[in-house]
Amino acid sequence: MQVRKVSLFLRFAVLAAGLLGGASLGSAQQSTPAPAASPAPLQAFTAPDGSVSAGIPAGWKVTKAVNGIIQMSGPKGEGINLGIAEYARNGAFQPNQKPSGFIAITMPYQSTLTQKVEAIFQQAIATGSDPTARISLTSAKPIPLGNIAQCGNFLGNQTNAKGPADWEMRFCSLPMDSNGIYKLVWLVAVIPVSLVNQDRATAEAVLNSYRPSPATLKLLLQPSTPPRPPMNVVVPGGGPGMSPGEYAEHSADQNSTCFDEGVLRQEPEWQLPPYCR
Repeated sequence: MQVRKVSLFLRFAVLAAGLLGGASLGSAQQSTPAPAASPAPLQAFTAPDGSVSAGIPAGWKVTKAVNGIIQMSGPKGEGINLGIAEYARNGAFQPNQKPSGFIAITMPYQSTLTQKVEAIFQQAIATGSDPTARISLTSAKPIPLGNIAQCGNFLGNQTNAKGPADWEMRFCSLPMDSNGIYKLVWLVAVIPVSLVNQDRATAEAVLNSYRPSPATLKLLLQPSTPPRPPMNVVVPGGGPGMSPGEYAEHSADQNSTCFDEGVLRQEPEWQLPPYCR
């Protein structure tokens, strides 16, 4: 399936710290299908800096809420991270690469979206502390935002020292800039297998509730190098002759709308603005 400084956002520390448990690609524990429970009620929560809000299930604890990021953990080992973003550089993938400056990872921009997700996990493996961990992708479904990003919904499962778990991720790879740098953005929920039937609908409700402020969403999607207006091309909704600043703001508005409606709200394709697709 083709599907300003990063210190403002969460990097690989989230993965290495245990949300994905230092997992590695390979075999995975499969959960047993069963009727899923309805989502639990969510309590509205807004970060102290006003940058983001989301719904929090009763009994869950918010562990971080700043600059568009919300991290939370459940009482039985559940974990959800919202608003993760990092810069990637186009080039050959190096699993053991350490973040350098604001670049968190190097990998080919032309890789498929699934390959980029796998590379993210492989990077976590290299910095993890559990050599027995395994992780597997089981499902990938594209989100139709081809004019602004490669995006998709991913499902998978993992096993590590904490036991087997299922995970769900919404992942986007934004366009590469003139310096060969592009941004990756994702939301992810991890639920122990024993709780999947009970908690999956609740976890998905939390993912759907993530709402960064308009300014935060633009920053979340902001490229390393501002885009320049195309030469002799009529820009939909903007027209030719825009200054670089006007074009950058125009692009930010459109990208924010597409990401909000397509990724966060999961609107069907026919409801998305034409410039998203």
